[in-house]
This record gives sequence, structure tokens and C-alpha cells, in this order.
Amino acid sequence: MMKTLMVVSGGDAPGINTLIARYTMLAQAQGDSVVGAMGGFEAVLSGQLRPIDLSMVRRMEGIGGSYLPSSRVPVLAEENARAQLRQTLQDNEIDNVVLFGGDGTLRYVLPLLLEWQIPVAAIPTSIDNDVTGTERTLGFDSACNFAYQAIEGILATAHALPGRLFLLETLGGDTGYLALEIAYAAGVHAVLVPEYDFDMNWLADRLKRAVTRDGFALAVVTEGVKTLPNLLEDIPRLTNTRLRFSRLGHAQRGGQVSHLDRKLATEMAHLAYETFKAGQPGGALMVRQNQLLIVNELVTVAHKTPPDKALYNHVNGLIDH
Repeated sequence: MMKTLMVVSGGDAPGINTLIARYTMLAQAQGDSVVGAMGGFEAVLSGQLRPIDLSMVRRMEGIGGSYLPSSRVPVLAEENARAQLRQTLQDNEIDNVVLFGGDGTLRYVLPLLLEWQIPVAAIPTSIDNDVTGTERTLGFDSACNFAYQAIEGILATAHALPGRLFLLETLGGDTGYLALEIAYAAGVHAVLVPEYDFDMNWLADRLKRAVTRDGFALAVVTEGVKTLPNLLEDIPRLTNTRLRFSRLGHAQRGGQVSHLDRKLATEMAHLAYETFKAGQPGGALMVRQNQLLIVNELVTVAHKTPPDKALYNHVNGLIDH
């Protein structure tokens, strides 16, 4: 019988519960067992491991958050903690690990497990889509869909009460992948991301022109844009128009699981389980050229390449297409 440990490290994202449910269904159907850490690696070190309650997690598989509590405490920074982790895995007869996490988890924890020759399936989990080596992280599509619902509400008001300026802030940390994807697909008038500077007078002029042409203006901004406080003061002054500001906040991270994230989570669960049953070492589950692969190359850089500059320019009308 194979025994799998599931650990959620770092921020939660829609799709975690789906993957936990799908993997546990596969394992239990074959007589294998699945346990979960009740609070990231901090819980692993303190022995807080519990069998996955399949009936419970199946009721949660369509919602955000995580059935397994996570933790951001960097407990593995010390050498003795890493040694303790290795011993804990041995003591609990863990055969393999399904690891949910973002860029930091994949850069620091995945190499440890591979070095110890513990089969691992590392799941890039982040609504920000900022994990190096993959085109899409689990939770990204759901976060986009959550934003579109908010945008539809804003557009309803924009058409009912013309002449207004709207600014929507998305999550995304210090990266603009999420905001740019949303802005492009929603057809907004401008997008602001941390990676690319912008001129306040240019933005004010673009929004004024949008109001004249379309009857309203809508811009999307990532939470990590440092000039946001200034923007909220300067744009009304430069346009002589009140700016209606909306912030999605952490509700965006805990929204319902989209179809694409359900499908991705299901495919990841199958690939992870099949990899373990085949006795392979595993690695990180990456989407490349729209194909899900498991690769054991290490994530060695902090961030992916910057968001698509051509797409950014297109949304902002900076070049002709």
C-alpha cells in the first residue's frame, strides 16, 4: 500500500480542494492512503498529520481556500528543521508527497525532496501566475473569472450612468500577469502593472478620450503598483472627474473554482498518482505549450520573464495592431 502526504505551503488558491479530492479518490480506489498536513510544514514537523476525509473534501471541491490549512512560517530555513522533516517522513512511512505552493516553495522545498529521493509532485499554486517554468498555475483562471464578474457589474453602472471613470484593483502581488490577462480579455481602456512605468498625464488623457468615445473609462491596476495612492488623487484632478475605485481584495483568491482550474486539478491529480505508481521520482507539474508535463528541473530564478510587453502596449493603445 502506498502512503501519500499532502502539504499546502504558502497562499491558498482555487483548485486545491479539487485536486485533493481527485487524488484521494484515485488512491483510495486502489487501496492506497492519503494523509494531509494540518498547517503546512510547521504541522509536518509537529506531527499534525490527518487522513484525508474524502466525503468532506468532495463537498468543498468547487470552492476556494484549502481543506488543508496552510502556513507561511519558514520553518525549513534551519538545517536541523530539514533533518527533522526527513526523519518525520521516515517515521510516518511516507512514500511520496504532493506539494502545493508558489514560486518560493518550488525553489526551496522541491530540491530537498528530490535530493532525499522522495517522490514528489509539486503543484504550482498561485492566482498570480508567477511561477517560473509554467504557463499556468492552479487558481489563475478562477481569479480571472472572479474579476470578470466584478467588471460586468462595473460595466452595468457605466452604461446606466455615463461619463464616469472606473479603476479596478486586482491581486497579483508585485507582478502584473493576472491584471494584464484580465485587462486584455475584458477589453478595458488601460492596465497598470509594476513591471512597466507609466506617465500620469498620459493615463489621464487616455481615460478622458475613452469617456468621450465610449461614455465611460475603465482601467485595471495590480495591487503592487507603488504609485496607486498618487493615482487616486491625480487622476480626478487631471481629468476633473471623480474616479470610482473598486478593490477585489482577498475575495478574488477564495472564489469558486472555474472549469479550467477543475480540469487542470483533475489532470494534475491523475499525472501525480500515475507517476508515483510507476515508481518515478516526480518533480514539478508544469503547463508548457498547453500540455501538462512533470519535470524534475529545479526552479532557480525568483520570477518569470516580465508580462507580455506587446500585450501591455496593445491594451494601453501605445502601438497599433
